[in-house]
Amino acid sequence: MQILIRAAKIIDPTSEHNGKIVDVFITDGVFTTIGKDLDPEGVDEVIEGDDLHISTGWVDLYATFGDPGKEYKEDIESGLNTAAQGGFTKVAVSPQTDPVVDSKSDIRYLLKKAEGHVVDALPIGAITKGLKGQEMAEMFDMQTSGAVAVSNGKHTISNTKLQNLAFQYSKNLNVAFYTFCQDELLAGGGQMHEGEMNTSIGLKGIPALAEEVSVTRDLYLAEYSDVAVHFSHITTKGSVDLIRAAKAKGLKVTASVPAHHLSLKDEAIADFEPNYKVIPPFRSTEHIEALIDGVADGTIDSIISDHEPCEIEAKFSEFSVAEAGIIALETAFSIALEALSGKIKLEEIIKRFTTGPRKVLNLKTPTIKKGNEAEITIFTPTLKWIYEKKDIKSLSTNSPLIGKELTGLPVGIVNKGQLYLNS
Repeated sequence: MQILIRAAKIIDPTSEHNGKIVDVFITDGVFTTIGKDLDPEGVDEVIEGDDLHISTGWVDLYATFGDPGKEYKEDIESGLNTAAQGGFTKVAVSPQTDPVVDSKSDIRYLLKKAEGHVVDALPIGAITKGLKGQEMAEMFDMQTSGAVAVSNGKHTISNTKLQNLAFQYSKNLNVAFYTFCQDELLAGGGQMHEGEMNTSIGLKGIPALAEEVSVTRDLYLAEYSDVAVHFSHITTKGSVDLIRAAKAKGLKVTASVPAHHLSLKDEAIADFEPNYKVIPPFRSTEHIEALIDGVADGTIDSIISDHEPCEIEAKFSEFSVAEAGIIALETAFSIALEALSGKIKLEEIIKRFTTGPRKVLNLKTPTIKKGNEAEITIFTPTLKWIYEKKDIKSLSTNSPLIGKELTGLPVGIVNKGQLYLNS
């Protein structure tokens, strides 16, 4: 298959074409010609449009599917289709399923179901059996079977001795170690961010302290064990400050923020819309500004989708009993771009979707260069579009953004010799 992408600006600091507007020929998944005014004769697919950009393929460090066990929320195929629609060529899949992904057979199952898809599924194995925080899972076996990371999902390991043991054990593994930070006793069954808004509407709040106490503990453990740790789902000002100081001290830590936490505020819950219920909760303006500063100065290395599908029955009920989660793979880039535009350069935003995630997972970053295999995301940062329910690829539709105008659209991806165009 031969593809011609016309007049696209290259965003790839490792490429000699970085910052240039060029035509790009891809033949059977390989860059064959990169230059000006290339002849389209005999080409199978010509991609053109206003303000086209090409970067190396985007990587999502954390998305939850329902497979195995709850495929009605999201199965592997629908999840990877949704990732492709959102511009991602790779997506790391959370172990928080039913049953939990905590064995080598579970890892193999996911990889088998993802075979042949344009998007690479990157399995994350559970740190503890059943995510219960009581006994370590067989992390080595999962690594040898293809897991790229280990995580306890959105269940903080409260047993400090077990967490420390897991940290030390991970030093001998070639996988990323994710930690999710929310002290469950301090969170205390809260429904939203603790602040002026939760007080005014009468919902129990989750204090920023619940995250920050846990971050503090795990930073001490990371220093004690001298181990690389990825702080996933960072959402508070205090957490950003703590991680910034840890990096300055030389600790081997990285951090990610869910895209929608850069934009959506706790104020949106004033109408008790259950689609705004997520864990960790959307925060107040003070925290959002600190998160944006953290992305801008590199404290936060990557932006994740935190895609979490919920079926209608689980979501549309009284706010206090509604399931937490938002589908986000298709809107992560647009929301992040809107929040960060004017504050950091586009090239830096793209790094949080490309080199930042690959650094966490120890993946090689591909270069846009003649003769190299093509793993790219094609996008336009200026196109305005409406997020319509009919266009959603996910099996679930739990998003507060449906019907809203967004800016910045992934046009398509090329990976493993396959082309996916946004529909």
